Amino acid sequence: MRLRLQAFSSFKGAVPFKLRLSASEWRFALTSFAVKVALFWLLELAFCKWAPERQICHLVEKGFLPCLITYAVMDFLVIPPLRRRWDR
Repeated sequence: MRLRLQAFSSFKGAVPFKLRLSASEWRFALTSFAVKVALFWLLELAFCKWAPERQICHLVEKGFLPCLITYAVMDFLVIPPLRRRWDR
């Protein structure tokens, strides 16, 4: 039995929201992303450089990349469509 894979000629039908961002949405997303990354980095610096023996430092060091990915997904993919719907 052979399985056929369905190929999409375009992604418009597969993606339920608009991926292109306007200039103001890019500004908002980049500013929000930068602030979140800066706060994460500053808090990590404050807690782990002043008191490296804390157990939380090992968790924070491991959690930077997952947080970075989550921030990016939220700021660039999830929040813009929600803001568009809110403005309607």
